Amino acid sequence: MEKGTGGTSAAPAAPLKLDVSVRVIEPNKNLMGFASVKFNDSFVVENVKILQGQKGLFVGMPSQPDGKGGYRDMAYPVTKEFREQLNAAVLGAYEAKLEQMAERANSGRPSISEQLKAGKEASEQAKAEKPPKAKASRGQDR
Repeated sequence: MEKGTGGTSAAPAAPLKLDVSVRVIEPNKNLMGFASVKFNDSFVVENVKILQGQKGLFVGMPSQPDGKGGYRDMAYPVTKEFREQLNAAVLGAYEAKLEQMAERANSGRPSISEQLKAGKEASEQAKAEKPPKAKASRGQDR
């Protein structure tokens, strides 16, 4: 790198390895979920938003209030090419997560919430069927 270039070089950057994990939420206005993106197994950005717009899904960067009634992105792609790569990775992971959830729902296998509810009901039923233990009094068996 040359001095005075701000750490940039003229060589085109190779595509980064992006590992994306997605958390689907119950939609809240246009917010559909969150993503965590790991870059080249070296750096993680949390709270990447998955949003529904008039033209479809899009990715929103982590942000915080700017003090003027708006929000300021805290991390963001610098180039158009990287923005496209990041959007494709996040939205692809989101679609894959939705498909995985749909397959699980259609597999006949109970969902996690259904399994928890069934376990709670079984536990309550077992408690109801079990006779109360008699208290042992001290000194009777001695």
